[in-house]
Amino acid sequence: MADAGRWRLHRMVLILAALYNLAFGAWAVLRPGDFFACFGLAAPNHPAIWRCLGMVIGVYGAGYAWAALRPDLAKPIVALGLAGKLLGPIGWVATVASGEWPVRTFTLILFNDLVWWLPFGLILLDGTRLGARLRGAAPYACAALNALGALLMLLVLRHGLESEPDAAVRADFVTGHAGLWRASWGIWIAAALSLAAFYAWWGTRLPDSRAGRVAFVITLIGLAADLTAESFYIGWAPLGDATQRLAGIFTGAIGNGLYTVAGIILTLATPMRGLLRGVTWTVWASGIALTASVLAGSATAMAISTAALMTLFCPWCAWLGWKLR
Repeated sequence: MADAGRWRLHRMVLILAALYNLAFGAWAVLRPGDFFACFGLAAPNHPAIWRCLGMVIGVYGAGYAWAALRPDLAKPIVALGLAGKLLGPIGWVATVASGEWPVRTFTLILFNDLVWWLPFGLILLDGTRLGARLRGAAPYACAALNALGALLMLLVLRHGLESEPDAAVRADFVTGHAGLWRASWGIWIAAALSLAAFYAWWGTRLPDSRAGRVAFVITLIGLAADLTAESFYIGWAPLGDATQRLAGIFTGAIGNGLYTVAGIILTLATPMRGLLRGVTWTVWASGIALTASVLAGSATAMAISTAALMTLFCPWCAWLGWKLR
Protein backbone atom coordinates (compact mmCIF):
# COMPACT_ATOMS: atom_id res chain seq x y z
CA MET A 1 0.00 0.00 0.00
CA ALA A 2 1.09 3.55 -0.63
CA ASP A 3 3.07 5.57 1.87
CA ALA A 4 1.20 8.33 3.68
CA GLY A 5 1.84 11.04 1.09
CA ARG A 6 0.81 8.96 -1.89
CA TRP A 7 -2.21 7.50 -0.17
CA ARG A 8 -3.51 11.01 0.56
CA LEU A 9 -3.41 11.67 -3.19
CA HIS A 10 -5.05 8.32 -3.93
CA ARG A 11 -7.77 9.11 -1.42
CA MET A 12 -8.36 12.51 -3.04
CA VAL A 13 -8.74 10.78 -6.41
CA LEU A 14 -11.19 8.24 -5.01
CA ILE A 15 -13.24 10.92 -3.25
CA LEU A 16 -13.36 12.91 -6.48
CA ALA A 17 -14.42 9.78 -8.40
CA ALA A 18 -17.14 9.13 -5.81
CA LEU A 19 -18.48 12.68 -6.02
CA TYR A 20 -18.43 12.65 -9.82
CA ASN A 21 -20.20 9.31 -10.11
CA LEU A 22 -22.81 10.17 -7.50
CA ALA A 23 -23.50 13.53 -9.15
CA PHE A 24 -23.67 12.06 -12.65
CA GLY A 25 -25.88 9.20 -11.45
CA ALA A 26 -28.28 11.58 -9.72
CA TRP A 27 -28.41 13.78 -12.86
CA ALA A 28 -29.20 10.78 -15.07
CA VAL A 29 -31.92 9.55 -12.72
CA LEU A 30 -33.62 12.88 -12.03
CA ARG A 31 -33.26 14.48 -15.48
CA PRO A 32 -32.74 11.71 -18.04
CA GLY A 33 -33.44 13.96 -21.02
CA ASP A 34 -30.79 16.59 -20.24
CA PHE A 35 -27.86 14.63 -21.65
CA PHE A 36 -29.57 14.13 -25.00
CA ALA A 37 -30.64 17.77 -25.21
CA CYS A 38 -27.11 18.93 -24.33
CA PHE A 39 -25.56 16.97 -27.21
CA GLY A 40 -28.34 17.59 -29.70
CA LEU A 41 -29.61 14.00 -29.70
CA ALA A 42 -33.15 12.76 -30.09
CA ALA A 43 -34.89 12.24 -26.77
CA PRO A 44 -34.87 8.56 -25.73
CA ASN A 45 -38.04 6.57 -26.23
CA HIS A 46 -37.38 4.72 -22.99
CA PRO A 47 -35.80 7.16 -20.49
CA ALA A 48 -36.01 4.48 -17.79
CA ILE A 49 -32.98 2.80 -19.39
CA TRP A 50 -30.93 5.97 -18.90
CA ARG A 51 -32.22 6.21 -15.32
CA CYS A 52 -31.07 2.64 -14.68
CA LEU A 53 -27.64 3.51 -16.04
CA GLY A 54 -27.56 6.45 -13.63
CA MET A 55 -28.30 4.11 -10.74
CA VAL A 56 -25.43 1.82 -11.73
CA ILE A 57 -23.05 4.78 -11.98
CA GLY A 58 -24.20 5.96 -8.57
CA VAL A 59 -23.43 2.54 -7.08
CA TYR A 60 -19.89 2.83 -8.44
CA GLY A 61 -19.68 6.19 -6.67
CA ALA A 62 -20.64 4.61 -3.37
CA GLY A 63 -17.96 1.97 -3.94
CA TYR A 64 -15.28 4.60 -4.54
CA ALA A 65 -16.32 6.43 -1.37
CA TRP A 66 -15.97 3.22 0.63
CA ALA A 67 -12.58 2.51 -0.98
CA ALA A 68 -11.37 5.98 0.03
CA LEU A 69 -12.05 5.04 3.65
CA ARG A 70 -10.45 1.60 3.42
CA PRO A 71 -7.04 1.80 1.74
CA ASP A 72 -6.32 -1.81 2.63
CA LEU A 73 -9.33 -2.96 0.58
CA ALA A 74 -9.40 -0.28 -2.14
CA LYS A 75 -7.72 -2.16 -4.98
CA PRO A 76 -10.57 -4.59 -5.84
CA ILE A 77 -13.02 -1.67 -6.13
CA VAL A 78 -10.56 0.31 -8.22
CA ALA A 79 -9.88 -2.69 -10.47
CA LEU A 80 -13.61 -3.16 -11.07
CA GLY A 81 -14.01 0.53 -11.83
CA LEU A 82 -11.05 0.55 -14.20
CA ALA A 83 -12.47 -2.45 -16.08
CA GLY A 84 -15.67 -0.50 -16.69
CA LYS A 85 -13.71 2.55 -17.78
CA LEU A 86 -11.76 0.48 -20.28
CA LEU A 87 -14.92 -1.04 -21.75
CA GLY A 88 -16.80 2.26 -21.93
CA PRO A 89 -14.67 3.80 -24.72
CA ILE A 90 -14.94 0.57 -26.73
CA GLY A 91 -18.71 0.82 -26.63
CA TRP A 92 -18.57 4.52 -27.46
CA VAL A 93 -16.38 3.92 -30.54
CA ALA A 94 -18.83 1.26 -31.76
CA THR A 95 -21.80 3.58 -31.16
CA VAL A 96 -20.18 6.48 -33.01
CA ALA A 97 -19.07 4.21 -35.87
CA SER A 98 -22.64 2.99 -36.27
CA GLY A 99 -23.90 6.56 -36.55
CA GLU A 100 -26.10 6.37 -33.44
CA TRP A 101 -24.09 9.04 -31.59
CA PRO A 102 -22.03 11.93 -32.99
CA VAL A 103 -18.35 12.50 -32.19
CA ARG A 104 -19.28 15.47 -30.01
CA THR A 105 -20.32 13.03 -27.27
CA PHE A 106 -16.57 12.51 -26.76
CA THR A 107 -16.89 14.92 -23.82
CA LEU A 108 -18.89 12.26 -21.98
CA ILE A 109 -16.41 9.46 -22.53
CA LEU A 110 -13.47 11.69 -21.68
CA PHE A 111 -14.75 12.58 -18.22
CA ASN A 112 -16.55 9.33 -17.46
CA ASP A 113 -13.72 7.02 -18.48
CA LEU A 114 -10.49 8.23 -20.06
CA VAL A 115 -9.31 10.64 -17.37
CA TRP A 116 -9.46 7.88 -14.74
CA TRP A 117 -7.17 5.42 -16.51
CA LEU A 118 -3.92 6.91 -15.21
CA PRO A 119 -4.84 7.52 -11.54
CA PHE A 120 -6.68 4.22 -11.19
CA GLY A 121 -3.81 2.39 -12.86
CA LEU A 122 -1.30 3.98 -10.49
CA ILE A 123 -3.40 3.01 -7.47
CA LEU A 124 -3.46 -0.61 -8.64
CA LEU A 125 0.30 -0.60 -9.33
CA ASP A 126 1.23 1.03 -6.04
CA GLY A 127 3.80 -0.99 -4.16
CA THR A 128 5.22 -2.53 -7.34
CA ARG A 129 8.42 -1.73 -9.22
CA LEU A 130 6.43 -0.81 -12.31
CA GLY A 131 4.35 1.65 -10.31
CA ALA A 132 7.49 3.25 -8.88
CA ARG A 133 9.01 3.56 -12.35
CA LEU A 134 5.87 5.12 -13.77
CA ARG A 135 5.71 7.68 -10.96
CA GLY A 136 9.39 8.47 -11.42
CA ALA A 137 8.85 8.96 -15.15
CA ALA A 138 6.16 11.63 -14.61
CA PRO A 139 8.38 14.71 -15.16
CA TYR A 140 9.98 13.22 -18.28
CA ALA A 141 6.65 12.10 -19.73
CA CYS A 142 5.26 15.58 -19.04
CA ALA A 143 8.22 17.20 -20.81
CA ALA A 144 7.99 14.88 -23.82
CA LEU A 145 4.21 15.10 -24.27
CA ASN A 146 4.14 18.87 -23.92
CA ALA A 147 7.01 19.18 -26.39
CA LEU A 148 5.10 17.01 -28.86
CA GLY A 149 1.96 19.05 -28.24
CA ALA A 150 3.88 22.29 -28.88
CA LEU A 151 5.21 20.87 -32.16
CA LEU A 152 1.71 19.90 -33.25
CA MET A 153 0.45 23.36 -32.28
CA LEU A 154 3.05 24.88 -34.58
CA LEU A 155 2.56 22.50 -37.49
CA VAL A 156 -1.14 21.62 -37.30
CA LEU A 157 -3.40 23.23 -34.73
CA ARG A 158 -2.57 26.87 -35.31
CA HIS A 159 -4.26 26.67 -38.72
CA GLY A 160 -7.60 25.99 -37.02
CA LEU A 161 -7.27 28.43 -34.12
CA GLU A 162 -7.47 32.18 -33.66
CA SER A 163 -3.95 32.53 -35.04
CA GLU A 164 -5.74 32.16 -38.38
CA PRO A 165 -7.97 35.27 -38.53
CA ASP A 166 -10.26 34.01 -41.31
CA ALA A 167 -13.02 31.84 -39.80
CA ALA A 168 -13.79 30.21 -43.15
CA VAL A 169 -10.16 29.19 -43.63
CA ARG A 170 -10.11 27.75 -40.10
CA ALA A 171 -13.25 25.74 -40.74
CA ASP A 172 -11.95 24.41 -44.07
CA PHE A 173 -8.69 23.29 -42.46
CA VAL A 174 -10.39 21.48 -39.58
CA THR A 175 -12.90 19.78 -41.88
CA GLY A 176 -10.24 18.74 -44.36
CA HIS A 177 -7.85 17.40 -41.69
CA ALA A 178 -10.34 16.06 -39.13
CA GLY A 179 -8.34 12.96 -38.17
CA LEU A 180 -5.06 14.85 -37.70
CA TRP A 181 -6.86 17.65 -35.86
CA ARG A 182 -8.47 15.27 -33.36
CA ALA A 183 -5.30 13.22 -32.86
CA SER A 184 -3.33 16.40 -32.15
CA TRP A 185 -5.80 17.46 -29.48
CA GLY A 186 -5.61 13.92 -28.11
CA ILE A 187 -1.89 14.52 -27.54
CA TRP A 188 -2.72 17.72 -25.67
CA ILE A 189 -5.14 15.78 -23.46
CA ALA A 190 -2.35 13.33 -22.65
CA ALA A 191 -0.02 16.28 -21.98
CA ALA A 192 -2.52 17.82 -19.55
CA LEU A 193 -2.92 14.54 -17.67
CA SER A 194 0.86 14.11 -17.53
CA LEU A 195 1.16 17.61 -16.04
CA ALA A 196 -1.27 16.67 -13.26
CA ALA A 197 0.77 13.51 -12.63
CA PHE A 198 4.00 15.54 -12.53
CA TYR A 199 2.55 18.02 -10.04
CA ALA A 200 1.28 15.15 -7.89
CA TRP A 201 4.75 13.53 -7.96
CA TRP A 202 6.36 16.87 -7.12
CA GLY A 203 3.97 17.47 -4.24
CA THR A 204 4.87 14.18 -2.54
CA ARG A 205 8.50 15.36 -2.35
CA LEU A 206 7.81 18.57 -0.45
CA PRO A 207 8.73 19.07 3.20
CA ASP A 208 5.21 20.50 3.67
CA SER A 209 2.74 18.00 2.22
CA ARG A 210 -0.16 20.43 2.67
CA ALA A 211 1.23 22.67 -0.05
CA GLY A 212 1.34 19.68 -2.39
CA ARG A 213 -2.31 18.82 -1.69
CA VAL A 214 -3.47 22.40 -2.19
CA ALA A 215 -1.55 22.61 -5.46
CA PHE A 216 -3.02 19.30 -6.60
CA VAL A 217 -6.60 20.47 -5.97
CA ILE A 218 -5.95 23.68 -7.94
CA THR A 219 -4.38 21.62 -10.71
CA LEU A 220 -7.46 19.38 -10.93
CA ILE A 221 -9.76 22.39 -11.30
CA GLY A 222 -7.54 23.70 -14.09
CA LEU A 223 -7.46 20.25 -15.65
CA ALA A 224 -11.27 20.09 -15.76
CA ALA A 225 -11.41 23.40 -17.64
CA ASP A 226 -8.55 22.42 -19.94
CA LEU A 227 -10.04 19.05 -20.87
CA THR A 228 -13.48 20.55 -21.42
CA ALA A 229 -12.00 22.90 -24.02
CA GLU A 230 -10.03 20.12 -25.70
CA SER A 231 -13.10 17.91 -25.88
CA PHE A 232 -14.88 20.78 -27.64
CA TYR A 233 -12.06 21.04 -30.17
CA ILE A 234 -12.26 17.30 -30.81
CA GLY A 235 -16.00 16.78 -30.85
CA TRP A 236 -17.57 20.07 -31.88
CA ALA A 237 -15.11 21.48 -34.41
CA PRO A 238 -15.17 23.49 -36.54
CA LEU A 239 -16.23 25.87 -33.78
CA GLY A 240 -18.07 29.11 -34.23
CA ASP A 241 -16.36 32.31 -33.17
CA ALA A 242 -18.12 32.48 -29.79
CA THR A 243 -17.46 28.83 -28.92
CA GLN A 244 -13.87 29.13 -30.14
CA ARG A 245 -13.35 32.10 -27.84
CA LEU A 246 -14.91 30.25 -24.90
CA ALA A 247 -12.74 27.18 -25.49
CA GLY A 248 -9.66 29.38 -25.71
CA ILE A 249 -10.47 30.97 -22.36
CA PHE A 250 -11.08 27.56 -20.77
CA THR A 251 -7.73 26.13 -21.83
CA GLY A 252 -5.47 29.16 -22.19
CA ALA A 253 -6.73 31.33 -19.33
CA ILE A 254 -8.45 29.12 -16.74
CA GLY A 255 -6.50 25.90 -17.29
CA ASN A 256 -3.10 27.47 -17.87
CA GLY A 257 -3.72 30.10 -15.19
CA LEU A 258 -4.52 27.53 -12.51
CA TYR A 259 -1.61 25.32 -13.57
CA THR A 260 0.61 28.36 -13.10
CA VAL A 261 -0.83 29.14 -9.66
CA ALA A 262 -0.33 25.51 -8.59
CA GLY A 263 3.25 25.61 -9.90
CA ILE A 264 3.96 28.76 -7.92
CA ILE A 265 2.64 27.12 -4.73
CA LEU A 266 4.87 24.10 -5.32
CA THR A 267 7.86 26.34 -6.05
CA LEU A 268 7.42 28.36 -2.87
CA ALA A 269 7.40 25.11 -0.88
CA THR A 270 10.46 23.63 -2.65
CA PRO A 271 14.05 24.38 -1.57
CA MET A 272 15.53 25.68 -4.82
CA ARG A 273 18.59 27.79 -5.62
CA GLY A 274 20.58 29.40 -8.36
CA LEU A 275 19.84 29.00 -12.04
CA LEU A 276 17.07 26.44 -11.52
CA ARG A 277 15.14 28.85 -9.34
CA GLY A 278 15.56 31.65 -11.88
CA VAL A 279 14.37 29.49 -14.75
CA THR A 280 11.44 28.25 -12.67
CA TRP A 281 10.16 31.76 -12.03
CA THR A 282 10.66 32.62 -15.70
CA VAL A 283 8.42 29.67 -16.58
CA TRP A 284 5.67 30.97 -14.29
CA ALA A 285 6.08 34.50 -15.66
CA SER A 286 5.52 33.06 -19.15
CA GLY A 287 2.43 31.24 -17.90
CA ILE A 288 1.03 34.47 -16.45
CA ALA A 289 1.76 36.25 -19.74
CA LEU A 290 -0.13 33.57 -21.68
CA THR A 291 -3.16 33.85 -19.40
CA ALA A 292 -3.16 37.63 -19.78
CA SER A 293 -2.84 37.46 -23.58
CA VAL A 294 -5.76 35.01 -23.83
CA LEU A 295 -7.98 37.24 -21.70
CA ALA A 296 -6.93 40.23 -23.81
CA GLY A 297 -7.75 38.32 -27.00
CA SER A 298 -4.42 39.15 -28.65
CA ALA A 299 -3.45 36.40 -31.11
CA THR A 300 0.08 37.83 -31.47
CA ALA A 301 0.66 37.95 -27.72
CA MET A 302 -0.75 34.42 -27.36
CA ALA A 303 1.66 33.10 -29.99
CA ILE A 304 4.68 34.80 -28.38
CA SER A 305 3.83 33.79 -24.81
CA THR A 306 2.99 30.21 -25.85
CA ALA A 307 6.32 29.89 -27.67
CA ALA A 308 8.19 31.27 -24.67
CA LEU A 309 6.35 29.04 -22.21
CA MET A 310 6.80 25.81 -24.16
CA THR A 311 10.45 26.55 -24.99
CA LEU A 312 11.20 26.95 -21.29
CA PHE A 313 8.73 24.53 -19.73
CA CYS A 314 9.66 21.28 -21.47
CA PRO A 315 13.41 21.21 -20.65
CA TRP A 316 12.76 22.76 -17.24
CA CYS A 317 10.28 20.00 -16.39
CA ALA A 318 12.84 17.28 -17.12
CA TRP A 319 15.55 19.24 -15.28
CA LEU A 320 13.43 19.65 -12.15
CA GLY A 321 12.48 15.98 -12.28
CA TRP A 322 16.14 15.04 -12.36
CA LYS A 323 16.95 17.38 -9.44
CA LEU A 324 14.08 16.09 -7.27
CA ARG A 325 14.33 12.40 -8.10
